[in-house]
Amino acid sequence: MALIVKNPGDFSRSDINLGVVAAGSGGQTSKFVAFANCLLFGLTLYQQTLGTSTYNGTASGQQISVIVIQNTSTTTAVQLSTTTIGPFLAGGQGTVAQVGGSNQYAVNTTTGVAGQGGLFVQEGSLVYCVSGTDATAVTAVSLDYQIQPFAPVVA
Repeated sequence: MALIVKNPGDFSRSDINLGVVAAGSGGQTSKFVAFANCLLFGLTLYQQTLGTSTYNGTASGQQISVIVIQNTSTTTAVQLSTTTIGPFLAGGQGTVAQVGGSNQYAVNTTTGVAGQGGLFVQEGSLVYCVSGTDATAVTAVSLDYQIQPFAPVVA
């Protein structure tokens, strides 16, 4: 009989601190390469500098999207696929377009509770965030994730 040992880390959440989205159209955060299969759960945004754009009738906010690039090939040739999640609006404690406080969003590609089990990201995928078209806004970005239970981790 085989003994299956569960790693307590399989059930804890960690964060990917992506740094800040640089001011300017299409500004990007740092990039994260998934070291194991994982699930993305939440995006936390903290607007540090107000913007000049208007989204959904709200001035001074910043629009942020999560980008996941992964290899979908089953052969030795790489075949990349890009998924864009969002956009999400930053700035304020429960209200967008304010400096300070934070906004937290579920990261999923479906509406309702169907996507709340986390967004699957396979090992080797590239994850980062990009801003919309704003000249001055600066937003700090963090994603929370969990290693997929029983996912192999190469040491």
